[in-house]
Amino acid sequence: MNIYVVQPLHVTIRDLPPTMIVYTSVLLQQMKGSYNDQIRDGFENIKDWARQQGYDPSALKVIGIPNINGAQLIGYECALELEIAPLNTEDIHTKQLPGGRYAILSLEKDSATIGETIRRFFAEYVPQHQLTVDLRRPNYEIYYEHVMDFCVPIQ
Repeated sequence: MNIYVVQPLHVTIRDLPPTMIVYTSVLLQQMKGSYNDQIRDGFENIKDWARQQGYDPSALKVIGIPNINGAQLIGYECALELEIAPLNTEDIHTKQLPGGRYAILSLEKDSATIGETIRRFFAEYVPQHQLTVDLRRPNYEIYYEHVMDFCVPIQ
């Protein structure tokens, strides 16, 4: 007998401050291996850049910003929280993530369950708690050692 236990969603509602980031964009291409590998390479590139600038990437907050078209992940911004002067080179850019009210879904960094957990958040939690997603601001992910926070702007 196979019993599937649905884990509860761990969500908090918080006001987050605007956050300055330095990032590189990854245009995801299906022919170039898995998306995970392409995104991992993007994070390695931004961390290498930070090291070259004299920063310790392990001391900086790691942030990912998915670019989705419909249900398809088409791009990803691999970022580090870093207060620096505006910068736009061929590969490295800066911008400010908007602050405001966010629903923050905390989950384990397990690629086998992340997609389903986020799907449940939008399909179950958002309507059950009568949240309105603010489509003018991006969703973003904050990575820690074993967990991640999926931050969804709400009105």
